[in-house]
Amino acid sequence: MATWTRYYDFIPIKKEEKSEASGSFPLHPIRWHRVEIQDDHPGLTDLLNPWEFKKVLTASDVGQVGGLVLGREHVHSKWDLDWNAVNRKQQVPIVIWDVETRNGYNLFLKKWTDNDNFIIHNNWLRDFVFRRDLKEGDTIGMYWNRTSSSLCFSVLKRAGFSKLLDY
Repeated sequence: MATWTRYYDFIPIKKEEKSEASGSFPLHPIRWHRVEIQDDHPGLTDLLNPWEFKKVLTASDVGQVGGLVLGREHVHSKWDLDWNAVNRKQQVPIVIWDVETRNGYNLFLKKWTDNDNFIIHNNWLRDFVFRRDLKEGDTIGMYWNRTSSSLCFSVLKRAGFSKLLDY
């Protein structure tokens, strides 16, 4: 829901400076504009909890499939990828930045042919599962970093632990 309010200008623009008594106090409004105030935020990032999605790892994520399976709800079109290639079910390169170790890894994202799922593969097991000792039941978080055009990754909770890790 949105509300409308008035926004007042108190400082004259350059061509109005000569005609107005600039710098005189108290300031009086020169003009006003009607502006819309949105109640919902435009996707601001919570700096303490930036994760666009959290996923509890399944047996297929850490084993037999050889990649991280993501549903349509996890993958966003705002990610800076070649979406034409993705929709043609071609693999596209993606950089995944491990927030804790501060290392980037080059992997691939591909849309599966039989459903709307995606898979991040090509050394997922080596670069994440084995190196970070990921297990079924671990909770990971990811978000897209527009500045570096990379997917940021973090282990948020280990299987068997009751609280989230502080990273």
